[in-house]
Amino acid sequence: MTSTEQLRPMSTPTTAEKIRGLRWSISANAVNTVFVTFTFFGSAFVLFLNALQINNTQIGFLLSLFPFMGVVAPFIAPMVARIGYKRTYITFWTLRKIVTAFLLLVPLMVAQFGSEATVLFITLIVAGFGLCRAIGETGYYPWVQEFVPDSIRGKYSATNNIFASIVGLVSVAAASFILELSPGLERFMILFAVGTLFGFISVWLYTHVPGGAPVRSEDAPRMTYHDLLQAARDRNLLLYLGGIGLITFGTGPLYSFLPLFMQQQVGLSEGHIVLLQNAVLIGGLVSTYFLGWSADRYGSKPVMLTGVLLKVLLPVGWLLMPRFSDLSLPVALIIAFFQGASSIAWVIGSGRLLFVSVVPPQHRAQYMAVYYASIGLLGGFSQLLGGRLLDAFDGLTGEFLIFTLDPFTPLLIAGVILPLLSFLVFRRVRGDSTVGVVEFAGLFTQGNPIFALESMMRYYRARDERGTVAMTERMGQT
Repeated sequence: MTSTEQLRPMSTPTTAEKIRGLRWSISANAVNTVFVTFTFFGSAFVLFLNALQINNTQIGFLLSLFPFMGVVAPFIAPMVARIGYKRTYITFWTLRKIVTAFLLLVPLMVAQFGSEATVLFITLIVAGFGLCRAIGETGYYPWVQEFVPDSIRGKYSATNNIFASIVGLVSVAAASFILELSPGLERFMILFAVGTLFGFISVWLYTHVPGGAPVRSEDAPRMTYHDLLQAARDRNLLLYLGGIGLITFGTGPLYSFLPLFMQQQVGLSEGHIVLLQNAVLIGGLVSTYFLGWSADRYGSKPVMLTGVLLKVLLPVGWLLMPRFSDLSLPVALIIAFFQGASSIAWVIGSGRLLFVSVVPPQHRAQYMAVYYASIGLLGGFSQLLGGRLLDAFDGLTGEFLIFTLDPFTPLLIAGVILPLLSFLVFRRVRGDSTVGVVEFAGLFTQGNPIFALESMMRYYRARDERGTVAMTERMGQT
């Protein structure tokens, strides 16, 4: 028996307790959407850095700090297990909000100490935030695998995304309005202050979610590096991480710098750029219910691979879209809608596959530590490379066939090729069903989709077992 097999949580919540706690988790994630949109992970933050006249290489470096901090996961995973997954997450999720509040001092730094000192100050804030985030999520991943029952994981993801998208729509509209108020830094300070407040509310809501108790053992054995290396040698995990790496390098830098592409090459205003996030959220919102149900019913892989294929088409649309035209905004909104659908398919499918098929529940601590550190390295290097590429091709202009060439063209081309390669790698990952992506795509062309969606809605609203069985039968017929 290995040391990790001797470890047991002090208490495990029952299925009924888990289900009761899901509403708190969904509420917390919805509220956290405001924090995410208004601070580091919305278009506003990249526009904020650009307003400070920070170049693309420096922006890429700052964005790389978020994922790079994930490399601490394997080193702290044993300690996190003993402290408790929930306690770790709550503690460091609170600390990251405190660190975020220091962004409110940026205008003072600019006025008193100049641009170089301000960049260093922001770097320290981003690094501190990224470290708190990495430690917190080292506890979160094993915790969420515990408190969400596998049988309804797809439904949970769908419901979670629906509420987060609804809140996100309002948040993005508010952010767009605030950014159009004035040209100064004060508008960004309003976003940061409101976002931080909502971040603290999110942490309080998460305190009501069960599970995540400290792991104890009579002999107090420690998780060894051998346990981590054993997880790192798992072929299925390596294939999964290989696919993640390809899609991260293909889409991560592109999506991060997309606001600058829309501003510099397409000619959209800052308010309209932030508004594109609403189209992304609407695209995800209208497809979430179906994709969550499909993942539970037909398996994670076909949903995930559908999302990958949709991601391949997005850069083609951005390459061909009209620039500095009255049609630029409508076309950008349409593409953003499909970006939202692809992102939801990817998030639901890949997340469910990770928790259900790739990571064994009994070894979740070491597997999640290896996974989190790996995606941190991949995400960090991808952002560094993205910023470097933009500055390296800064003078690229011209036309090639029907395509307009600019500094963002290499990122757009990578956004097509690398996700296609990831599709081939993901096909070799062990799935949780025998349904292929072609069979899954057939769902859109067979039967009656209107009746199917209606039956699906009634299925989730059924109040007793008889109603659930009847709607299940109806869905099978349609």
